[in-house]
Amino acid sequence: MRSTNIIAALVLLVLSAVVLLGTWQLPYWADFAPGSSFAAFWVGVIGVVLGLGLLVTSVMEDSTEPHSFPGRSGLLRIGALTGGLWLMVLLIPSLGFVTASVLFCLFLLLGIERRPVMASLFTTVIVVGLVYGVFIAWLGIALPTGPLGI
Repeated sequence: MRSTNIIAALVLLVLSAVVLLGTWQLPYWADFAPGSSFAAFWVGVIGVVLGLGLLVTSVMEDSTEPHSFPGRSGLLRIGALTGGLWLMVLLIPSLGFVTASVLFCLFLLLGIERRPVMASLFTTVIVVGLVYGVFIAWLGIALPTGPLGI
């Protein structure tokens, strides 16, 4: 598993560097909104940080445990997550992005991850609030709204 993680980290670092170098000449900010390289820059930076983190932890790890295929419960969780994502995509046009996101977060935290109710509610409010704040309030992106107007 160690060598696989090191290879994945190096691939992530190379791809992130390609993104950063490939969009270096594009404008970061336009007149009133993010420019062409805004998203690419942050995807590249986050990729570099994650790649370095994976590389450091993989090099420091002394485990030789091989990868194992998920068991029945793991496959059920993967299927439930995939089904939940598809259901969210199908519900966005009728319920709106924010409402569908709230339902998906609660499904993920309560149904799949089995987290405590209060922590799940708090996390859902924070995550959906940040998504709303960044994309709708700050950037002014018109995401689909539902019958509640959100």
